[in-house]
Amino acid sequence: MAVVFALLAVVLGIRLADLQLFRSDAFVEYGQQQRTRKVKLTADRGQIFDRNGVELALSVPQWTIWADPSQVDDPLAAAAALAPVLKMDRDRLVQLLSEPDQHAYLARTVPDHIAQSVAELGIKGVFRLEESARFNPSGTRLARAVVGIVDVDQTGISGIEYQYDEFLGGIPGEMVLESSQDGRTIPTGARHIKPAQSGADLYMTIDRSLQFEAEQALKRQIEEVDAASGTVIIMVPDTGEILAMASVGRDQEGNPVSLSENRAVTWAFEPGSVMKSVVLSGVIEEGLGAPHHVREVNHWLQLYDQLFTDHTEYGTVLYSMEEILARSSNTGTVEWALVLGSTRLAAYLSRYGLGSETGLGFKGESAGLVPQLLSWSGTDVASFALGQGILATPLQVLMVYNTLANGGVRVPPTLVRSAVGADGQEISIERGEPVRVVSESTAEQMTQMLVTVVREGTGRNAQVEGYSIAGKTGTGQKVLTGGNYEDDEGRSRYTATFAGFYPAQDPQLSM
Repeated sequence: MAVVFALLAVVLGIRLADLQLFRSDAFVEYGQQQRTRKVKLTADRGQIFDRNGVELALSVPQWTIWADPSQVDDPLAAAAALAPVLKMDRDRLVQLLSEPDQHAYLARTVPDHIAQSVAELGIKGVFRLEESARFNPSGTRLARAVVGIVDVDQTGISGIEYQYDEFLGGIPGEMVLESSQDGRTIPTGARHIKPAQSGADLYMTIDRSLQFEAEQALKRQIEEVDAASGTVIIMVPDTGEILAMASVGRDQEGNPVSLSENRAVTWAFEPGSVMKSVVLSGVIEEGLGAPHHVREVNHWLQLYDQLFTDHTEYGTVLYSMEEILARSSNTGTVEWALVLGSTRLAAYLSRYGLGSETGLGFKGESAGLVPQLLSWSGTDVASFALGQGILATPLQVLMVYNTLANGGVRVPPTLVRSAVGADGQEISIERGEPVRVVSESTAEQMTQMLVTVVREGTGRNAQVEGYSIAGKTGTGQKVLTGGNYEDDEGRSRYTATFAGFYPAQDPQLSM
């Protein structure tokens, strides 16, 4: 028996030595984990500026009221005192103050006077924590679809706030609190705060003043023509910088309002005649025709089982390519599309970026729709040449004309010029590479034809005294519910488009 006790003593001694000498650190760490807990601290979010340094979105200090229910002696009394100050339901506060958790948010991002009133109540277990709230100095409506919004935790959920959340959001910090065995926070226990790291500031390409004017002009135009909605984009041709991007619809009362959806990139529609420039630039680039080349054109054209017509009857005439574009002749465009052919038309649609996302990287951006070449029917080359049967976003349409304004080179669009970290260092923003679509010569010839469109053709309403405007109009039928172009009463809905640039000789803006 003595031998057994001796052996047990040796084993216990070895175990004790192992725990105290070799594994003590692990058990200390385990003990700390048992009595400490972490609370996330939100980082100060970076600010968003326009291209001139004007604030579009910034974070302002506010207070969050939170409680440690384990320290609240009387949840009912505490809730009764807090309810009128926080303007919250008393029963809901009782529920929060009675939870087994040691950290319960009572109210997020409240102003100073409310936080001060809570502090003056002196309720044990109820605390204030300084956080940030997002604020738009120019108003919540201006550029709302582009800038976007954040949630209560300052996480971007739409627009630039979402797209560049990694830059803007910073790195959260943490607060470590010590608790007793029964789960109560030890007021005099160990407390450690790891500060959060502020996010980077973003400088957008948007010009706030131009954005405001664009939105107001769009609202007036929607009222004037009794439209349901509208979109406008203004861009710098050689950089792809977007100066203004507005989407306007109507509220429940029918009044024009700025939308939270950025329809410039999320909405795809049949663009109509603005696509004729894709066809004719392809014909010129391939050496198959020139602006002065004349073709015999009739006001109707039968292709297989489909009849294509112009808006007015005029019999058979001779039109140059320039006249076909200026008059927006459907049959004349189809004639040239048949010369170009399906394979080459599909290639130019792709080179202009149609059927693919633009590279803007915006949440919810549509790629539009251009059917795969192998699925084209015999009449699709004609339909697609007229902007029918394909879908494009307003931004994709603009990129066609921005490419021509930029001498035939398509540059990726962008909404952000730069990002600057909390340390003042600039952070690089990745952008796609430019793509040459057509030659500079082709772009110049197309520009002259588009000037004629505005000076003499369907784009006369776009004339501005003192400026040479190049552009093209387009009208497309809207596809209604069920995939039809007409409702039950035989009525159609239309989209009207104008895309162009100016001054034509040295383009500074496209829109």
